[in-house]
Amino acid sequence: MRAASPLINERTDWQAVRGQFPLSPEYIHLASSQFIASHPRAVDEAIDGYRRELNENPVLVVQENEMSRMQQVREAAANYLDVLPDDVSMTDSTTMGLGLLYNGMFLEKGQEILATYHEYYSHYESLMLAAERTGARVKRIKLYEEAPQVSPGAVVAAVQGAISPATRIVALTWVHSSTGVKLPIREVADMIREVNRQRAPENRVIFCVDGVHGFGIETDTVAGLGCDFLVAGCHKWLYGPRGTGLVAGAAGAWQAIKMRPIIPSFTESMDEWIEGSPIYEPLTGKKMTPGGFHSFEYRWALKEAFAFMESLGRQQVADRVHGLAYQCKQGLSRMPHVKLVTPMDSALSAGIVSFLVEGQSPEETVDRLLKKKIIATVAPYRPAFVRFTPGIYNTPQEVDAALRAVSELRNG
Repeated sequence: MRAASPLINERTDWQAVRGQFPLSPEYIHLASSQFIASHPRAVDEAIDGYRRELNENPVLVVQENEMSRMQQVREAAANYLDVLPDDVSMTDSTTMGLGLLYNGMFLEKGQEILATYHEYYSHYESLMLAAERTGARVKRIKLYEEAPQVSPGAVVAAVQGAISPATRIVALTWVHSSTGVKLPIREVADMIREVNRQRAPENRVIFCVDGVHGFGIETDTVAGLGCDFLVAGCHKWLYGPRGTGLVAGAAGAWQAIKMRPIIPSFTESMDEWIEGSPIYEPLTGKKMTPGGFHSFEYRWALKEAFAFMESLGRQQVADRVHGLAYQCKQGLSRMPHVKLVTPMDSALSAGIVSFLVEGQSPEETVDRLLKKKIIATVAPYRPAFVRFTPGIYNTPQEVDAALRAVSELRNG
């Protein structure tokens, strides 16, 4: 039985939303939401305003505003994810967040990190570097053979069956950027909670999620997902400033395992250091934020990105993205020369739609679509797939045009 189509929500003026983005009208942009997004006008104007301030009086503007404005950004992120502001560590990207999180953990020799064969390079390599440094080991499992046949029960069972007494970390990706599969994170979290009932607090399983391709689309909060840590970049589906990201910890997560920053923090840690007080006790996400001089105008403008997305409505955004993705999947599934890879059911997918065109490499398909002014991407995996990733600035008409272009590819 085919899944019902999610609504393309009409309560939001999506034409006006599109008008907030200075995208070239020459192309149909079906790639940037999962790659690196265009800024909406509110974010661009904030960046420009902060940049003017910095150029006019850099020392005083940074001295007087850095801490307060970054705390405002943390508060906006915390409100969006329903966590405490001090449980948010600000980063430059998902990759930075993953590296800081795993390499900041004090793992022991013989302990185990459970991951999968579906992780992106940055996630897997962050785990391997942490294991190499600490003497822990990474165990990888498959959650599915074919993406269209994935089921929540099978995913939970696979993770549960692979957890051993040595397992200290479970590291999963919310939405796989190769196949577009969205994992049942809440169900996995519930299973891990039961496992932890039988463990001492110092040995409980810590559940970490690379959430970048669900963050900004789905309505779930950190508590709703049930994970300990959620890592995401903010310059994809959230349409935030380029070079921004975060690690959000659930209540008590930063203290659940011994951790230390990889890069010294410039938050209250510096004041504690000057005063001779303990710097990292208690550890918080705020203290895990890398210090140094950053691209301040971009980091500060992240507050406006959260405000912009909140103004659209969390459910409206989810409905819009899922509706456009379903339109893509439905159209592709009807083409005899196309293999749809991403599950049709929106409970098992989000905004990434992966597929293959018969007789063509993914690279060839993307090149041929580009000649038709349609921008798609190739998933950097083996096997590789073509990806359409419709976002809030796309329209049903653009999706129809892209589907027509794919339909024409069978004619050589």
